[in-house]
Amino acid sequence: MTTAPPPLRSSKARVGSEPNPIPKLAIDKFADAAITCLKLTGAVEESFDGKKLASQVQCETLVLDLGGVNKISSFGIREWNDFIALAGQHARSIILIECSPKIVDQLNMVAGFAGAANVFSFYAPFRCDYCNSEHRVLLQTDRDIEAIKAMKLYERPCLSCKESMYFDEDGATYFSYIAAQGYFELQPEITAFLAAKLDYRVAAVGGKLRVDKMIEGRVTYLRLAGDLNSTFPRAKLAEGLEGTVIIDAAAVGRIEPVGAAEWRDLVHQVTPLVDQMYIVGAPPQFVEKLCVRDDLGAKVQVASFELPYTCPSCATTSAQLISVVEHHAVLKFATAPELHCPQCKAAMQCAAGEAVMTVVATLPKPTIDDALAATIAELRARRIERASLPRITMAPRPMTEESRSNLLPFILLSIAAVAAAFGVVAYLKSRAPADPGPFGVGAVAALSVGEARPAWIPATVTPGTSSCTATTCVGVSTISASQADAEDEASEAAVEAIAFELGKRIEDKAWQASVPSSYMPAREAALAELARDPQSTQARRGVRDGRHAVAQALKGLTPNARYWEAYDSREGRRFVAFAQVELPATAAKQLTASFAATEHALGATVVTMFPELAWRSQKLDHGAIIVGLEHGPLQELGLAEKYVVLAVDGREVADAATFAKLATDEYAQLSEHGGALRLLVQPESGDPREFQSQIAGKATQPNNPHPATTGPTQTEPSGPVNVWDRYGGSRRNGSGGRDDPRQ
Repeated sequence: MTTAPPPLRSSKARVGSEPNPIPKLAIDKFADAAITCLKLTGAVEESFDGKKLASQVQCETLVLDLGGVNKISSFGIREWNDFIALAGQHARSIILIECSPKIVDQLNMVAGFAGAANVFSFYAPFRCDYCNSEHRVLLQTDRDIEAIKAMKLYERPCLSCKESMYFDEDGATYFSYIAAQGYFELQPEITAFLAAKLDYRVAAVGGKLRVDKMIEGRVTYLRLAGDLNSTFPRAKLAEGLEGTVIIDAAAVGRIEPVGAAEWRDLVHQVTPLVDQMYIVGAPPQFVEKLCVRDDLGAKVQVASFELPYTCPSCATTSAQLISVVEHHAVLKFATAPELHCPQCKAAMQCAAGEAVMTVVATLPKPTIDDALAATIAELRARRIERASLPRITMAPRPMTEESRSNLLPFILLSIAAVAAAFGVVAYLKSRAPADPGPFGVGAVAALSVGEARPAWIPATVTPGTSSCTATTCVGVSTISASQADAEDEASEAAVEAIAFELGKRIEDKAWQASVPSSYMPAREAALAELARDPQSTQARRGVRDGRHAVAQALKGLTPNARYWEAYDSREGRRFVAFAQVELPATAAKQLTASFAATEHALGATVVTMFPELAWRSQKLDHGAIIVGLEHGPLQELGLAEKYVVLAVDGREVADAATFAKLATDEYAQLSEHGGALRLLVQPESGDPREFQSQIAGKATQPNNPHPATTGPTQTEPSGPVNVWDRYGGSRRNGSGGRDDPRQ
């Protein structure tokens, strides 16, 4: 799991420095079906009313996120013991996740501190003497059980300077309780809840997509659980699909750009094969990224999706299932339905972001009869039993007298530290002044790692920008309500900056005279609009879409470092993410050479499509740019410089060399046998167009040594449909003829 721990403060006091005040305890509550998660952040002190909090818990499984607990007082322990004992009566099972080092200390010292709970994950403190920094490494009681039992952690690269950092505790003391507990793993439904609803990552393979498939009559039901990323099994999912297909996306977690692209390809691939496809239970991030009108196509409808609602009465945030059929009259105005809390019956407030509601307003009303609705409900309620490896769960055991005697020096030091802390706190003000934070949105609430920004982030940064040193670029997201969105945005900003930097390094004068002028106006306009109004949704989307398109075109680059910060704003938790992408000098040299290399065919001089052109036309990710045009078949066809050739006779043009071969071979064939020369081309503006003209071959012109080219005609394009469907838009011939009636 990779949720954000708060900054780890060093226990070594600095001379002349004033310690930061520890924030009071904040409790966030998230509920979904039989699972409730309580996230505690701050100090557990006497003011913590454990009995009252436990009385509000009624669930099958209670998950306690303790990564943000940075202090526990003596009276706080008393209240905690009351809470954990009473909570055990209201929940069948309790799981502790992301336990902070302060929590691990109490597990080791206080008998019964965990009650009947099992510890799944906890932080181990590491220290780097090279850069004098401290970090926390998350361990799990399933993945890391052997290291926990050995009570020894090996050195690992520092998250700041990449030098070695070491485990900064005594293993025998720090792991005593958790080693006694032993192996423990999460049930799949809990893993799905943490990943899909709260954006936690469980283990290195926790995000891997799992697919369950059931057949009911002519209905095929697919239940997805996990992340949409490069492991998305598009080909396996598409194989054999027919009839009515139900995609249950309720347990989909993070959606990475490559996973989104694979999903869109799946939809495109199965659309001709199925009668209808329905998406049910889609979480907000799925709706926002994959349910816009272009993504759904002709046969995909969203039947239901989830929206987060907050109850002001019982302070619970929960995901509520929204039926598009039932609430379409309200949803089409980008308005969330009015719902009441299932626990206290008070009116709830929708906490969905503007981006999600904008997409929701465009969803068509699905056509679902009562029989299909009943089938969907039955399939969603059906549990799928899976064979699993045997698990060994050891109950917590009380500490022996020998263990307590070994811990006596540690306990005395802890008491001394607590006493010193109370002495310092007495000098602090009762209420700290409002902190605008680094970007004016609010105080820093959490960091992804460490106590400060890593050294690779520039000293001065602005949300929504990027910067480069040679071919190492850092992207900064805009201020976002979603950690995942901020991380994706920062990654794409860094990759786009690499592409822009490559363009500046190409020395060919002809290339510089032709290609940059094709993308610079669009890029500069989008960035200038964002700089003028950083709060504008339209400006942010323009920059985000442009960078995303460029990142898709420049395939294969991924961040080598990530980092994010969370802030407490008046509107709730907000995030800014940072990503670093480093391109080795040799790879940069090879790329610039490949983009600048020219090819010649039929009077045209072309270079490979440069990724920055995606600012101009966001569906561009391949092709050949015309940088020079002399008299010849292509000039007669009506093409011009700066046009991008996408396909020759329905065959896609990957790069300049592919174009030269396809165009030369095609023209040779037509010169011999006659026919239509057909090119799919992206002009400087508008949608892709087809240019074509008839060529009379030698068989029809025996006395003419050169084939006759008749010029552009107005016949409809008849090439492979998949080429057109990929680019969409109006299909026109080179002479400005009529739209293809198939559109």
